[in-house]
Amino acid sequence: MRVFAGLAGLISVVMAIPAAGRAQAPPEPLEIARILAAKYPVQPIMSYIPALSWSSSLRLSLLTKEARWHDKVATDIAPFLSEQTPAIAEPYRLTSLAGALAFADLAVTNGNSPGLILAQKVAAFMAPEAPGEAIRFTTGWTDDMFMASSLLSRVGGAYAPVVGNLLKTYAEKLQRPDGIFIHATDGPHAWGRGNGFALLGVTEALTYLPAGWPDRARVLEIYRRHVAALAKHQSDDGSWRQVVDEPSSYRELTVTAMTTAAMARGVRLGWIDRTTYEPIVYRGWGAVAARVNADGTVKDVCAGTGAQNSRDYYLNRPVVNGADDRGGAMALLAAIETAALRR
Repeated sequence: MRVFAGLAGLISVVMAIPAAGRAQAPPEPLEIARILAAKYPVQPIMSYIPALSWSSSLRLSLLTKEARWHDKVATDIAPFLSEQTPAIAEPYRLTSLAGALAFADLAVTNGNSPGLILAQKVAAFMAPEAPGEAIRFTTGWTDDMFMASSLLSRVGGAYAPVVGNLLKTYAEKLQRPDGIFIHATDGPHAWGRGNGFALLGVTEALTYLPAGWPDRARVLEIYRRHVAALAKHQSDDGSWRQVVDEPSSYRELTVTAMTTAAMARGVRLGWIDRTTYEPIVYRGWGAVAARVNADGTVKDVCAGTGAQNSRDYYLNRPVVNGADDRGGAMALLAAIETAALRR
């Protein structure tokens, strides 16, 4: 059965690539991954946030051959697969529907047919209906690029035209000439996590859609322009900032983790130059690791953020320090990608 570019899609994000002369990386990404996978998600709800933890935990199980991470995910997801808890429920939001990406990943790792069926059902519900509609339930924010692409790219090539149209349309509106993304047309600022959403959305499409996908070259160009631009804004400690191009803004965990993860995958899969970007990835991982405590709590996480015209709105968003599903999920993703790159 062909799931989402088949089993090769998930394997490609965990398989090792031998390398010589690599840049030095901070130690033990898998140890940090174990700490985070054990703790998160605290709230196993239908949302992209726990789904990222679940997806990364499944990959941790593949990398380490430790079944407990897979089993924890299967237990968390069981209420959705049994329909005890609805996966599609009002209010309909892409941030909620994207949670089904983990159902697709579970289906690949253990042949879970209900997981695949449910992921396909949610994808169909998300897919555009009206003429000219990019996707249902859009906000117009870069968030949409990840929420839609992460699921639709996993469930089969039939959605490739939808994903390509969405990513190209959003890039035309939101990617600046220098390669950085603004959050939205009504939020014209380079919000950190907003850039992370754009970059991960493109990364997921390049990972899971078929190699012959007609929009691949254009989407790869979007990715390469974006990583080149972000590389110029990395702080001296390896992190990226709450507003990427504002040196006075604080150094924020989620944008650092998302950027590190997307670049690590790009290096490993040959999309970008290893010599140039591997040191950037490892500095980024060092900044992520420095923000994860021994008990799995995290620090320097921007709170949930909508789009606003005011630059001060982004600069002054609350900072979360402690147990945080969002920050934990993003840090876990970065740990897994760094571990895979180091293999």
